[in-house]
Amino acid sequence: MNDNTAPESRLGGVERAKAVVQTMLSAEGCAWHQVQTHESLTKYLVEEAYETVDAIERGSAQHVAEELGDVLYQVLFHASLAERDGEGYSFDEIAGALADKLIARHPHVFGDAGYMTEAELNAEWEHLKEAAQGAERGSRHPLEGVPAGMASLARAAKVVERLRRAELLEAVAEPVRDERAIGDAMMRLVHEANEQGIDVDRAMRAATKRFADERLPDAAA
Repeated sequence: MNDNTAPESRLGGVERAKAVVQTMLSAEGCAWHQVQTHESLTKYLVEEAYETVDAIERGSAQHVAEELGDVLYQVLFHASLAERDGEGYSFDEIAGALADKLIARHPHVFGDAGYMTEAELNAEWEHLKEAAQGAERGSRHPLEGVPAGMASLARAAKVVERLRRAELLEAVAEPVRDERAIGDAMMRLVHEANEQGIDVDRAMRAATKRFADERLPDAAA
């Protein structure tokens, strides 16, 4: 009796998904997959990330699991392209490098740094990354690694957080409002900007740059 079961079906979950993607990229696979590039897939990676966020906010565990699978698919796709085209890395190497980085950046878990509270970790996070990279304490630029291509509002929040960690921001003097009040205030500003023909995204990017430049003269925000 012949066993017509695809070899991929006998593998564990991650290995099976990796084998399926590699099959689709093979010469006998899917024509659409064969012509994709890292650049052509960028929009799908962003879309899948946003869809995952949407599923999380909707609170559906089933949808979250499905969307996380789609994000994993994008990672496997990029890794399989790189492996097929001899770019010097594979999914296993990506995963291995990730494990090494996580271990290096968490000496309080895998080393002898001792237990650290969440507050201590938040205060020390940039220094932990410096130590993992073998860099001198305080040598890392506060805005290093903040992607220029982030959505403008998310990037503004990241810049503010980095400046706060670098102790370059004063505490907010006014009482903190709740999430709904903040959201409503932002929507009013968006409405006002639209009425005046102002590009909200561009205005946010310019404001982020000014905000960083005032506190870091050499900032490239």
